[in-house]
Amino acid sequence: MKPNAPAAGLCAAASLALPLALMQPAAQAQQAWPAKPVRLLVPFSAGGVTDLLARSVAQRMGEALGQTMVVDNRPGANTIIAYEILGRAGADGYTLMLEGFNGLVLNPLLYPKLPYSPEKDVSPVGLIGFSPVMIVVNPQVPAKSVRELVDLARANPGKLNFGSSGIGGVVHISTEWFMSLTGTRMTHVPYKGGASALPDLMAGQLQVLFNPPITAIPQVKAGKLRALAVSSARRLTAMPDVPTVAELGYPGYDAATWFSMLARRGSPQPILDRLTAELKKIVDTPALREQFAAQAIEFQWGDPADVAALVKKDLARWGDVIRKGGIKVEPL
Repeated sequence: MKPNAPAAGLCAAASLALPLALMQPAAQAQQAWPAKPVRLLVPFSAGGVTDLLARSVAQRMGEALGQTMVVDNRPGANTIIAYEILGRAGADGYTLMLEGFNGLVLNPLLYPKLPYSPEKDVSPVGLIGFSPVMIVVNPQVPAKSVRELVDLARANPGKLNFGSSGIGGVVHISTEWFMSLTGTRMTHVPYKGGASALPDLMAGQLQVLFNPPITAIPQVKAGKLRALAVSSARRLTAMPDVPTVAELGYPGYDAATWFSMLARRGSPQPILDRLTAELKKIVDTPALREQFAAQAIEFQWGDPADVAALVKKDLARWGDVIRKGGIKVEPL
């Protein structure tokens, strides 16, 4: 048997070398990441608050990674279309998303069945920040305060049209919550993104919009819209003269969306760790913080565990709002 011993040794070595050889391409590919452009999904139309934030983040993240980050707008179905794309993407770090609140909190509360799983398909990269909504009306609307808007809506049930960035989104749910608190009823006109609703508000086809301040503030300052209130617990630094809904007699009303970067669950941990580290640098950039603070987006960093905790907290809080308000959407 001794003459065969070297052959046996070679066989054993070969059997050990084969798994190592199979592992090397995957390891090399991971080390080379990103070797091609990275796609950043945005589940809203171009020009809206999420899109504007995503483009700033994509530019800086692309520079940090040494690759182009391409923003891919996939609006519709309250972010469900984009989340379904993410859920079907490869777990390789080449498909990311900038969103969070709608897809991880509101959709699971509103839809009994989704074509994606927040738990199985999505992996948080990091929290970027928060933004409230601002109640704005067309200047032709005879309401110069929230109280006057409530009185007008009560006197004309269903005759005022309010827009939203989509059925079941934060703008829609925030408005529904407001109507529930004030005993009013307005007619919902959904759009595939807030950027599409704003021109119709200025044209008079809509009377009311609970719009992200980042796109509403320039129109308010230009006199094309009238601001009545903001949905946050505190007044905005960018618009300190605009009161909060809570201080106008509706305590507890605090509605804000939040933004995070998300990846396909199962993506290599070293890639996720690098994305988290680079995203934190972006969120901590003073110039970027100041730029978006002026547009009512408060940057607040949170690691993946913080995002998971926020999702848990918001599922409980908004679930209570949706149940008490009897808010429903059409099933998918």
